[in-house]
Amino acid sequence: MIHVSDFSSNNASFTSPFPVVHSILSPVALLTEILPNYDLIKPINCIFLARGVNDTYLVQTGTEKYILRVYTANWRSNEDILYELDLLLHLQRNDVLVSTPIAQRDGNYINMLHAPEGLRQVVLFTYAPGKALNRHDTTDSYHHGRAVATIHNATASFTSTHARASLDLSYLLDQSMQNIKPLLAYTSADWGYLQGFAERLRSQIEHFSAQRLDWGICHGDCHMLNDHISSDAVITFFDFDFCGLGWRAYDLAIVRWSEGFYKMDPDDTLWQAFLKGYKEQRDITAGDLTSISAFVALREIWHMALIVCVQSRSGMQGFDRLMQRTVTLLQEWEKDQF
Repeated sequence: MIHVSDFSSNNASFTSPFPVVHSILSPVALLTEILPNYDLIKPINCIFLARGVNDTYLVQTGTEKYILRVYTANWRSNEDILYELDLLLHLQRNDVLVSTPIAQRDGNYINMLHAPEGLRQVVLFTYAPGKALNRHDTTDSYHHGRAVATIHNATASFTSTHARASLDLSYLLDQSMQNIKPLLAYTSADWGYLQGFAERLRSQIEHFSAQRLDWGICHGDCHMLNDHISSDAVITFFDFDFCGLGWRAYDLAIVRWSEGFYKMDPDDTLWQAFLKGYKEQRDITAGDLTSISAFVALREIWHMALIVCVQSRSGMQGFDRLMQRTVTLLQEWEKDQF
């Protein structure tokens, strides 16, 4: 009789432990080894909530909820994260409702864990109360616009002793194209179009930038999936992982991109409701408004690059189809908007 074990290898020469691209940390281990560092009221429960760019855990006590974020290895430096946390605390001091970091008993905000794939940072945040916004509701879009404006208004005086890359063309376009090239260059027609479009887009944005577009702190990912709304229309923002100095028009373009680029808002009714709310709290120049179509396209290129960055742990299935769809949508956007 042949047994499975007859075909198994006893070769002990493999690297041990075998290299890992991305691990899911045990909620039980986080509960017993990390969460005791905080002044939380027992009993405490920890649940793995979602895998995204970073991993998210829901922490519950008898009376409160928190979010534990485990950053992906080699994704952010401590400087990047401390800049993000400085921004959140600044917004809190200026009465902007955001999910804020919770300090440990020793006063530090960042835990460092030795995961199989390398060092990973862990930060505990307050939970954003309320429920998810309805992405297809004009009233929610209006309130969302008001809330984004409060962030832009409150960050005029923000400073940090920590450094973080700006959301400029070097980061959003050049670095994105470098990341995309290895996985798209083999389809020469698509890559050729994207290269040409990127240069045309660069020229447009440099032209707009010369007109002194509004520049300041941006959320960097301020679509409607990153805030909650209460029953009395109070919005709390969370997930500032992509924040940084940048064009405010780019921040606004993220909102239009999330609905309009994918033709989910064909009449721009959601976008106009958002703008109405934003303008009630903060002025927008004609130049900033005109530049938004270019920044929508820039956002899509950046998003393509983000997908490339996470494909090693999310898989390649459907990647070619997604990239071809994106190139087609960029071609249509360029024809209709520019």
